[in-house]
Amino acid sequence: MLQSRAWGSEGALRRGLIVCLLATACALTSSQRKSFVGDSTRLPPSLPTLTSSALRACPVTSPNGRNPPDPIRVGPPVPERHGNGVLWMDGAGTIAPDPEQWRPDGSLVWKMGWDRGIPGRLEVVGRRLDAPAPPAVGKYDLPGYGMLGFQAGSMYFPSEGCWELTGRVIGPLGEASLRVVVLVVRLPFQPLGVRWLPEGSFLKELEVKDLPGAIREVYIPVVQEQERLWWGREGVWSREGGWVEAPVFSRGYGVLVVETARRGWQGGPPNPIGPTERLLVRGQPARCIQSPPEDATALLWEEGNFRYRVLQWGLRLGCADLRRVVEGPHGPSSEGER
Repeated sequence: MLQSRAWGSEGALRRGLIVCLLATACALTSSQRKSFVGDSTRLPPSLPTLTSSALRACPVTSPNGRNPPDPIRVGPPVPERHGNGVLWMDGAGTIAPDPEQWRPDGSLVWKMGWDRGIPGRLEVVGRRLDAPAPPAVGKYDLPGYGMLGFQAGSMYFPSEGCWELTGRVIGPLGEASLRVVVLVVRLPFQPLGVRWLPEGSFLKELEVKDLPGAIREVYIPVVQEQERLWWGREGVWSREGGWVEAPVFSRGYGVLVVETARRGWQGGPPNPIGPTERLLVRGQPARCIQSPPEDATALLWEEGNFRYRVLQWGLRLGCADLRRVVEGPHGPSSEGER
């Protein structure tokens, strides 16, 4: 809707990177990979930064909402999960850590849980698509998780960038894999926090293609449904078993966008056209534009060096509702306007 998934000249970029990748330490032995995780001094002194063109071109995997079935799922189903019916993972999309989570050398260790639908050991590796870099390495040898179901662990990213991750399970019944592309980005500033959302479930996506000018948190309503998977003692490929239900989330209608931008930056989705209301938001003068025929609302104000916008389409939210998004549930309500 708002975020472009097109890679553009992906083929040309990848072909251009082959020579560079071959010239770097991209193919490491197991012992070398462990040394990268345990000793950051082995990293090159600097790695290519994430460029504006790479931000826009990275083919980030948007979560498809498929969750593992009840026999192995840990915790409630969530729309941020991504899977193929055999493997599932948390963390698809854009990864934007807090500043204190980055290591001094620019690397990152990020927790990412996986679920295995067949028995076997999990291995996750990654390669950077937009620039030459050492591989991303998964640490998924933590004890206590058995050979089937949930496996906790973390990914080591040598740098920010556009990363292709491949999770693979090899076991007695065969081999299965799942590929995702994640964007690992160091934010130049923190986006405005959301303190209230309308009733229902929402998929949260982070849109950073306009950095360093703007960051947008995008909330898309989702509907929980069920899919049927075959399941037995050895998972989805068991000879004997029965049908079980696995939650899956599909996207609904409408969108809520919370934008944080530097003063003077111009761009992003357009504001609706309609009557303007003046009000205070977080103690600052603000204006709210509503277009009832389009079911569109935009709340705008400025603080310090930043300007903020909260926009909605198709969710039947008024000015007071958008104010509650940033001020909390005890703010004014416009339920009577809906």
